[in-house]
Amino acid sequence: MGNFEIDFLLEKNEEFWKDLEIHCLVECCGIDAFALDEENILKIITNYNELDIKNNLEELVKEINKSTHKNISSGLFNQCENKEVFKKRIEQVLEHLNY
Repeated sequence: MGNFEIDFLLEKNEEFWKDLEIHCLVECCGIDAFALDEENILKIITNYNELDIKNNLEELVKEINKSTHKNISSGLFNQCENKEVFKKRIEQVLEHLNY
């Protein structure tokens, strides 16, 4: 079975993600290029509609839960990993937004 390609959901907030790409270039470091810590997320979110981003992230988690694929892939994050690991990353971002 292939991977669940989730860029169609991530692209709804592509600029938000790109603003978090501060540690390196995604082409080099994949998802590790993104600052997904609370401090950076709370700083960046002020430039965006927070409710829109939360809703899209919640939708993303729902789609991951419905997926029968074992792995998630994303060109935006230059990443392919176990869906539970990826889901945990997204849930942590949501936790930071629900401070």
